Amino acid sequence: MIVIGLFALPLFGQAAELKFKDKVWTVEVQTAESVNAVHIRNDFSPSAVALSTLSGKPMTDKQILLAPQTAAGIQLAATEINQLPKSAKMVVENDWVTEFEPGQDGQALDVWKTKKLLLDETQTLDLPIYISYPAVTLPQVNNLGITELVARGESDFSGSTKSRIHNVDVGASRFRGLIIKQGEEFSFNKYLGEVDGEHGFLPELVIKRTGVVPEFGGGLCQVSSTAFRAAMNAGLDITARRNHSFAVHYYAPQGSDATIYPGVQDMKFVNDTPGNLLVWTTIDVPNRKLYFDYYGTKDARVVELDGPYQFDRKTNGAMKAVWTKRVTMNGQTVEQVFNSTYQPPELFQTVTQASTPNPQAEETPANETDEEKEIEQEKKKIENPDEDSDELKQVDGFPTLN
Repeated sequence: MIVIGLFALPLFGQAAELKFKDKVWTVEVQTAESVNAVHIRNDFSPSAVALSTLSGKPMTDKQILLAPQTAAGIQLAATEINQLPKSAKMVVENDWVTEFEPGQDGQALDVWKTKKLLLDETQTLDLPIYISYPAVTLPQVNNLGITELVARGESDFSGSTKSRIHNVDVGASRFRGLIIKQGEEFSFNKYLGEVDGEHGFLPELVIKRTGVVPEFGGGLCQVSSTAFRAAMNAGLDITARRNHSFAVHYYAPQGSDATIYPGVQDMKFVNDTPGNLLVWTTIDVPNRKLYFDYYGTKDARVVELDGPYQFDRKTNGAMKAVWTKRVTMNGQTVEQVFNSTYQPPELFQTVTQASTPNPQAEETPANETDEEKEIEQEKKKIENPDEDSDELKQVDGFPTLN
């Protein structure tokens, strides 16, 4: 079986854009000298020799060679495309997946045909890929309806400290292997569990009403935001989500974050797919990427994401954002709009503490210190011409595991 990707071919001497799935390669189409070459693929096979003898046509003809840089561009694409088939594996213990390999098809770029099509000077051509299938597929290793990748969420934590990366890794591991039953409302905080030093977390900066302070589990919002993005991409019904108090660069584009804080703020969604959902997380520390993959069974829903768009930007860093999800199925469209309001970062200065508290420790506004009162007074002095300025004051310093 051959699976096809497309790329547009410009005239020789210009750049050609090679595409396969979501990958793109650009090569300069240049030719070199011509040589005598066998014009068939199975060189000097008995049948080819017989055909040449009977027809009187030579087995070689003049063929144009591609320049080294063009051949190198094709080879680069082949290197990234080619892969061996891999069988699926899934081990379930106590309703939790402990070992998982989704499996993959083998694929290989037909370099010979790619070269020939390039030399044919066709304006648009198909990039041929050979496909081979694994011996064992994902539907064969479970009866839970976990058959394919439904959606992926991705985030970039570049610039994170070692302790923040550690917390992101530990936090993501809490969800690796989770099976969300069909119809179940997923609660991030429920499966996150205890957040303290005894459960493997390190002190790192979090956003509190008094400012940015060190607390166990700082960085866990990287995990919740990535899970939220996967749920958005899957078109799931989001039942709880809130943005950070101010825009944090880890969550760009702004408006796609989902803050959490045990006992205060959660991120929730409902598994309204036809079956169970498997959550499988992967952290790529060298490239500073975190992934949430949801495996299950797709249905006929069509998911359209509009945004996120940032607007009403202020010179002090304040801004707003909106992200819209539309899910169409059986002729009906359901829309969810997520509005985000971000305060000026200057309102949340880093505060030194004598000790590192656990995030479960609730704040007590009644025991507000003089420093806290001063901060609140400064916030009130900031001029905000927005119509919903009252709403903005209410979200100042909302506790988040930044």
